[in-house]
Amino acid sequence: MLWSDPFALFPVARGSAFLPPADITVSGGDLVLTLDLPGLTTDDIDIELIDDALTVRGARKQPKLADGTTWALAERAFGAFERTFRVPREVDPDSIAATMENGVLSLIVPKPERPQPKRIAVGTQRELETTTA
Repeated sequence: MLWSDPFALFPVARGSAFLPPADITVSGGDLVLTLDLPGLTTDDIDIELIDDALTVRGARKQPKLADGTTWALAERAFGAFERTFRVPREVDPDSIAATMENGVLSLIVPKPERPQPKRIAVGTQRELETTTA
């Protein structure tokens, strides 16, 4: 009975979610996020920075099968995805560079400069009264 349908040996994954793997590297001046997005184009993804949350979202669509064709093996994951990474709150969104090559998305996030402490001089009561008036 098993050999009457030779493809019964292969499990078919249904409804598996696509979660692209990511790498993060940190250097002296940059944070680099790299995501594997095989089969996707720049039109398939959206990148957004809100406060300290850098989010990459999109969808990888499962190919349509021709009439009379069924899956014998389906291991590749498809569907909508969303990955959020924490970045320093002071990052300027306009300074982030995004490139996509051969299904690999690279985001270069320049580290913001740390605010330098500013010395505050202690004044007399008289100076304080004249500055608030």
